[in-house]
Amino acid sequence: MAKLNGPLRVLAYLLEVNEPVTLLKISQEAKINYRTVRNAIKTLKELGFVEETIESGPPVRRLVRLTEKGRKAAYHAKKLLELAGVI
Repeated sequence: MAKLNGPLRVLAYLLEVNEPVTLLKISQEAKINYRTVRNAIKTLKELGFVEETIESGPPVRRLVRLTEKGRKAAYHAKKLLELAGVI
């Protein structure tokens, strides 16, 4: 569960906020180490669960949000974390 904990928690957080957010905001609000968030986002992008947009600045902002596929996965991720007692 430890290896999946980061991606699952990021999915659950993105489902809850339901808007594009920065990696820093995910890290701060979900209380997940920034490096863990960055690695989770990389994995989730490869799986097609999140998409990323870059807003020109200053400051330049990197925003992520769930895809439709990611929204379905996030629902199940949240349930799994609840069953495991993580959230």
